[in-house]
Amino acid sequence: MNPTSPILLLAEPAAAAPLVAAIAAQAPDLKLLPFSRSLDDATLAGIEVVLGWRFPPGLATRLPALRWVCAMAAGVDKLLVPELAPGVAVSRTVDPDQALGIAQYVVLMVLRQARGLPVYVAQQQARQWIRHPMAAARSRVLVLGWGEIGRECGRLLAALGFSVSGWRRDSGPLHDALADAEFVVDALPLTPQTEGLLDAAAFAAMPRGAYLVNIARGGHVVEPDLIAAIESGHLAGAALDVQAVEPMTADDPLWTVPGISITPHIAAQSSPDTVAAQFLAGLKALQAGQPLPNAVDRSRGY
Repeated sequence: MNPTSPILLLAEPAAAAPLVAAIAAQAPDLKLLPFSRSLDDATLAGIEVVLGWRFPPGLATRLPALRWVCAMAAGVDKLLVPELAPGVAVSRTVDPDQALGIAQYVVLMVLRQARGLPVYVAQQQARQWIRHPMAAARSRVLVLGWGEIGRECGRLLAALGFSVSGWRRDSGPLHDALADAEFVVDALPLTPQTEGLLDAAAFAAMPRGAYLVNIARGGHVVEPDLIAAIESGHLAGAALDVQAVEPMTADDPLWTVPGISITPHIAAQSSPDTVAAQFLAGLKALQAGQPLPNAVDRSRGY
């Protein structure tokens, strides 16, 4: 690897600023080159390493020397573009604090629904003091995706008394697993196999009154099917931290569906210090010809 070659940074400047500062603190001599559409082909031809979130259209084909793409987060779907050369290695960030933060978000949304908080919010707005006694929540929760994030979600939910099971692609038919789930937590990676996985048939397989929490990718959910399942009364609702189109437009129908809670992809974010440390460890491994930490199987998409 050419030691003078800059690292191409694919992220909005404001969002990337904490990461740039963290890398500068740990490796002050490392040169980062923020992507700009004004960069010429001669400059891009020397790029061997990319650190970022997503590839702008057409950029991958302009990087003939590219050897490694490092994702700034756990998900890599926005970096695995079709034009990425087959020999380019891809890795991701594994941040235990991010997994904990996402799990806390999941617990918040599951507890909110399981303990009937939306009913009391509505009663407060109507100035009604009505009690609805209930026992401790021990609902059945199915976590789709049993990686670092899915397991952490399951750990916290189980610690609070929920009955938790995990599902992976090799766990058996999805609809069979959904049939017993009062809550479904989506923690899957987005791949061609999982895109649109949660559709009308999947929602119909869930018990009446089931609730969806999605902290993975909006592309997993066929949103018109979700809206129909909620408006028909089959599903109780959903908490969506991710959506098919981000940022959501003002006229997106998800905004106004009773029972749907929307947050703007804020369940948790990777620590800049963790991303920087793992990126620099990967860079050291690449330069030494050693296996990359947190390598992605490009055929699987995670």
